[in-house]
Amino acid sequence: MKLVHISDLHFPVPLPFSSLKGKMIPGYLNYTFRRRKKYPISLWHAIVRKIEEVHPDAVVISGDITNVSHIREYNRSLEILKPVLNEKTFMIPGNHDRYTKQATYGKELPYYEKFFSTWMGEEVTEPRGYLRAKKIGNLALVGWDSNMPLSVLNAYGYVSEEVVHSTLEYLEREKIDHYFLICHHPIWNPPERQESPGHRMRNREKIATLLKKRPPIAYLHGHVHTNWVKAPGPDKPFYVVNSASSTRIADPKHESGFHILDWNGKELDIQRFTFSLEKGEFILANTILYEEEKETDGR
Repeated sequence: MKLVHISDLHFPVPLPFSSLKGKMIPGYLNYTFRRRKKYPISLWHAIVRKIEEVHPDAVVISGDITNVSHIREYNRSLEILKPVLNEKTFMIPGNHDRYTKQATYGKELPYYEKFFSTWMGEEVTEPRGYLRAKKIGNLALVGWDSNMPLSVLNAYGYVSEEVVHSTLEYLEREKIDHYFLICHHPIWNPPERQESPGHRMRNREKIATLLKKRPPIAYLHGHVHTNWVKAPGPDKPFYVVNSASSTRIADPKHESGFHILDWNGKELDIQRFTFSLEKGEFILANTILYEEEKETDGR
């Protein structure tokens, strides 16, 4: 099975300032003055060309297609994503897609579900939290939502233990031996890429311990806008793959790009692609691989 993993697309969508409120205002100002020029739409077109070239069995998007969860961003994102939206696509939301209460819960369907439910997999209804799955061949793609509307200074994540237990029950019930787990927040960080308490998944060590009962092939995520791959180890016996931010121009602090994963039933081959300004295309690059699981002293 060949899988393209992309994340944190943050499509550039101009918004009228008068339509913003609350957390949207500082979020959009931050995007406008700090990040907008780093996300030219030409990188997305190059990703589409690469996907068409490799003919993957699945395309996984692990959140953050928007910047401030504005309804106009969702309308535009649906239009931009159309070339890759088909039966092979599997999507989960990121924290920017749940930026406000209106985009998360209320009387009406949340924006992400309203626009993209067709490509979010089937809802597993047992847990109180978010659990969706999509079967492709003899594999499953399992999606979690670690996001919630927070203050402007926070972007942390959380996944309830109930969702993990329901995931394990689902795998047992459906007799699924191999699966990829997709969640927006990292479950592991390299030593030099540690996150603050206001940015990381708060209960990730507990979640990783529960997953040891039935580990995925790989945990696919985004959130931190630089790539890495962690090899399986004793504490987390699965790959951890970060493909954020796929549509961002790389710089010394952000080794951005995306990964193509090839699972042959026993082994996983992972290739990283990064955008070449000279060629105007995504080209094969060195995989940023970590064999050691230790993050920092005391963790």
